[in-house]
Amino acid sequence: MAKVRYEVVEHDGGWAYKVDDVFSETFPNHADALAAAEIAARHHEAPGSTENIEFQDSAGHWQEQVASGFDRPRTEVVDTRSVQHGIGHPTVKHRSALRTVLLLAGIGFAVGYVLRPTQRR
Repeated sequence: MAKVRYEVVEHDGGWAYKVDDVFSETFPNHADALAAAEIAARHHEAPGSTENIEFQDSAGHWQEQVASGFDRPRTEVVDTRSVQHGIGHPTVKHRSALRTVLLLAGIGFAVGYVLRPTQRR
């Protein structure tokens, strides 16, 4: 399974997170950039819907395939702040897909409970 690394770094006079060589918007402080990286990483792992897809392969032939909504990459958020300031090693937070699914299911149940119609006698 693929792993996507979100790295919190100083950028353009503030802080940002980056994935490979692509930077997010610049945040005014480290805490905001770290929180945004955490949110982006959670969304990246969130399951979607299973879809039938069509694509053209390298030979120019059209292929059909079922893309599972649960085939999501693992993510990690790496806080490089401590390394840049000579404090130690980067902080890495790993996520598991199961934990993300359970979190989303719990939120779904809670919202369903709050929004449920009340029964009157």
